Amino acid sequence: MNQSKFSRVLNYSLNKFCPMILIGVILFISLGFFTWEPYAVMGLLLFSQNFHFKVGYSVAICEERGFIDEDGNVRDEEV
Repeated sequence: MNQSKFSRVLNYSLNKFCPMILIGVILFISLGFFTWEPYAVMGLLLFSQNFHFKVGYSVAICEERGFIDEDGNVRDEEV
């Protein structure tokens, strides 16, 4: 159980933070620290990552509670 919990935490951490770290390293190595473009791209990246995380979380909650079926269609049942 500890190994599966560790692998879940590792998987989450790598999926959440590695893209931002890699994009940041590539941006700052290629464009430098003294231009505005890397900072703008990193700001947009942080915004999009936060938005996608919240959307994924809300979809998971809706699927768990039965508001969305497996095909992604909203059920027409009244609550």
